[in-house]
Amino acid sequence: MTTAIQPLIDQRPHLKEPLELYARWQLFQQQAAELLPKMRSSVATEDSRAYPRDVAETIFARFLATFTLPAGEFAPLSQALALGAVDFLRLPLGETPEFAELACSEEDLARVLFLFSRPYLLDLRQSFPLDGSTWENGRCPLCSAKASLAAVVEGPKRHLHCSYCGTAGQYRFIGCPNCENSDSSLLTTILSDDEPGFRVVTCDGCKTYVKVMEHSVLREMSVDLADLASLPLDIVTQGKGYARVAPNPIGYTKL
Repeated sequence: MTTAIQPLIDQRPHLKEPLELYARWQLFQQQAAELLPKMRSSVATEDSRAYPRDVAETIFARFLATFTLPAGEFAPLSQALALGAVDFLRLPLGETPEFAELACSEEDLARVLFLFSRPYLLDLRQSFPLDGSTWENGRCPLCSAKASLAAVVEGPKRHLHCSYCGTAGQYRFIGCPNCENSDSSLLTTILSDDEPGFRVVTCDGCKTYVKVMEHSVLREMSVDLADLASLPLDIVTQGKGYARVAPNPIGYTKL
């Protein structure tokens, strides 16, 4: 477990389980990184939209072991990955491939693929850095994902953060990035004394929300950890009928 996570668990013991799950993902990311340098050249080509076929099964085997998932149940997915049949750049668009042989639900499969593909997408960001670019139509300029996270920076300006590849960029300060509504009467801010430095902006135009972090929060923790630290705000907001459009760092949109 990284040194950043344990203090957060000590401060927020009610978040022990999701934070420990995230620690597992960090371990997997480190394991995947051992193979990622081998794919640097192929990542930069247009036809490479997943892990190289010769290492895809090995990376997936490490993923299953890290999360203690039964390899036999995911054999069809492992085979598809080895054949290059899964396009990681379709995942941020909400397109999950279908596998009739898998027993898990579409929601669980989407979560597995998010956690598994994220080291690839984070590596893609290193090859094609677009941080600071404007999010046209409220979508990530690199992978086209919608945003569930924003940070207020000096200006004041609002930067949206991609849950998939980690790219951050500018979007107008007022308005919903999910439906591009700019009618402030449809936007509501939710605050909690228990979550200083965080707030949620909901949109009644599309019934979604974006969680907002003050820039000071990101001086103390990463975007991923800030997202998990403020998980109670997600629960409250979803209880009011609003949806999160992109997964949190452990793959959940619904809580």
